Amino acid sequence: MLRSEQYDKVAVFFDMSNLYFAARDLGIRIDYTKLLEFLVNGRRLHRAYAYMAVSSDDTSAVPFLTWLRRNGFRVVTKPLKRFSDGSSKGDLDMELAVDVLTQAPFIDVAVIVSGDGDFTYLVDRAQRLGLRVEIASTPRYIAIELLEIADRYVDLEAHLPIFALERTVPSTDDVGLQPARVEIGKVDDGIVGK
Repeated sequence: MLRSEQYDKVAVFFDMSNLYFAARDLGIRIDYTKLLEFLVNGRRLHRAYAYMAVSSDDTSAVPFLTWLRRNGFRVVTKPLKRFSDGSSKGDLDMELAVDVLTQAPFIDVAVIVSGDGDFTYLVDRAQRLGLRVEIASTPRYIAIELLEIADRYVDLEAHLPIFALERTVPSTDDVGLQPARVEIGKVDDGIVGK
């Protein structure tokens, strides 16, 4: 028997920086295909977005970004900014927010894969437009105000066996051959910064 929510159209919005740090703290690598399937949960996928800051002088992210694009993700990137003190920043919160709000007429559910409290106002606005908003994060990376406003919270840490890959050190020959296993977000690799 079909559940009524199986007819819901879902869009998933991955804050790759936030997800990277959560995965790093848990000591896992992520199979993005399985994670997406888990988050969609039998509903109809409208679109999956991945937001990532990328260093312009580093090409190590290219195979991963290519893999995401070839596997149905709409990839949104922004150049990583490096400052004289050695810090870096690559914030795509605004891009994610704009995409959630512009997709609102076409979807029933927005799944935001981030625990960033900066998204609290976005969730409120999206709900006022009639969207149900689910937040997927880990307990250590979820802002309490975001947790309280979400229509549903998905604890990624409690579901690791579904999408976590064994942590192995890939040889340089393996990089790009198994993109679902590529780790993202190392500032040294120039992929994220926050």
